[in-house]
Amino acid sequence: MNWVGLQETRRIWVETGAARRAFELGLSVLFGFMLGGLLVFSWGHESKWQELIAILPIAFAVVMLIGDLEKTVLATIAVGVPLNLDVSLIISPYARNAQNIARGHRTIVALTELRVSLVFVVLVIGYALWLAVPRDSGRRPIRFYPATSIPALGLLLVSILSVFQAQDGQLSFFRIVQLCEMFLTYLYLVNHIRTTSDLHFFVLVLMGGMFIESLLMIWQWSTGETFRIAGMAATVWDKGLRRVGGTLGGANAAGGVISAYLGIVCAMIWVLPKPSQKIFAVICFFAGGVALISTSSRASWGGFVGAILAFVLIGLWRGWVRRETLILLLIGAVVLGAIFYPAIHTRLTMDDHGSAESRTKMAKLAWNIIRVHPWLGVGANNCALVARDYYTPNVGDLGYVIDSSVHNRYLLIWSETGLFGLLFYVGLLLSPLVQVLRHIRSGDRTRALMALGLGCAIISMSIQMLAEHFNPRPSTLFIWLLVSLATSLNNLKLTSVQPAISGHALGKSKVIHSYL
Repeated sequence: MNWVGLQETRRIWVETGAARRAFELGLSVLFGFMLGGLLVFSWGHESKWQELIAILPIAFAVVMLIGDLEKTVLATIAVGVPLNLDVSLIISPYARNAQNIARGHRTIVALTELRVSLVFVVLVIGYALWLAVPRDSGRRPIRFYPATSIPALGLLLVSILSVFQAQDGQLSFFRIVQLCEMFLTYLYLVNHIRTTSDLHFFVLVLMGGMFIESLLMIWQWSTGETFRIAGMAATVWDKGLRRVGGTLGGANAAGGVISAYLGIVCAMIWVLPKPSQKIFAVICFFAGGVALISTSSRASWGGFVGAILAFVLIGLWRGWVRRETLILLLIGAVVLGAIFYPAIHTRLTMDDHGSAESRTKMAKLAWNIIRVHPWLGVGANNCALVARDYYTPNVGDLGYVIDSSVHNRYLLIWSETGLFGLLFYVGLLLSPLVQVLRHIRSGDRTRALMALGLGCAIISMSIQMLAEHFNPRPSTLFIWLLVSLATSLNNLKLTSVQPAISGHALGKSKVIHSYL
């Protein structure tokens, strides 16, 4: 075949999508060979490799069921928060596990394991599909979104530089790998959530995953059961007061994720177009409310109340939310509160055994570190390791918390990566809030409501960061998901300008729409 014939054949392949289909088939075959090789390799090895192998068939099965690799990646990221399916590849000598405690080794509460997650595995597939396909066959160029990406990359850069200050480079490496995964997740989402349909798909999958998580937590609350399956662990803290963490990495982390998630669900009650979807959002809201109560996290309860109040007040002011709907939700919330009043009252009035006081002490300890290392910090993920070296009598009796990461996300980042790390992190949170405010002022009611829900969720978690470090992977991932979704709103076209719905129009609509 001559050169002209080859060019014509290539043109036909590109125009018919044959090149993309061939690439997907080749990728699937390659993945199959890799899976087979890993199965052979894992035979007779440690159990952690068996857990890693357990993740891969699940990823492959999901790809085959959905039939669309891009949507598969989006769906996996969405359920990655509640599923929290990962495997530990490297464990630090400072890890607080049964083996180290039994041997009397010093342990710390920090990020002490390098874990590979299902999200990361599927992201590799997603990036391979995105970047390997030729541009002329339909691949979209990478969009950078500097307002959000610059703070994100700045945080990653100062974390890498902080390794030179770190007492334990392995611990810093764990944090840097986690940040790299979060940034890659963010970059993929903002480039692949391009339409309102993409946004609805992603959020609905997220709601489905969190709904199952809520049911799991409710079941754990009533039974006290825990389990661990293939790298996925569901926890319950049951010492005087049963507190449920589900698969979200602990009760406080679970409370932070659920309280912010409920802000999104509240928005979706009005955003989703179909009545069945709206009813599902209402069910998710009340199931999530019960799950939030089961965490007994006071900071999360406060963040939830603040987020919902902000949503209601702004929604009413802009004319997006009907009073009749809010009355129904308020009645449901009052009934829910009445049913679980004993649990709420007990948590708010019982002795917390110094939990709140310990946060103040850890903050003083972190400030001692910051005073000595204000610009460069002591190294990413090293605060808990060096904290005891900065103890002063004015801090008070610390007990076990001296080896814990400070329960304040902002002080933690400042103490570990210096002032510039803190500024980049604050910029990462403020940038999407500025974009959210711009969308709220736009004429697109649907996009404005979605922006309002995301903004309330970001504010909820930002407030809780004053009392929590959010080191567990699910809470960290959820923060980056919120940033990604808020940024991806810039991709959505102005669909319509919808003023406040009049009573006359509502009278002509379906019953469900008369309330939602």
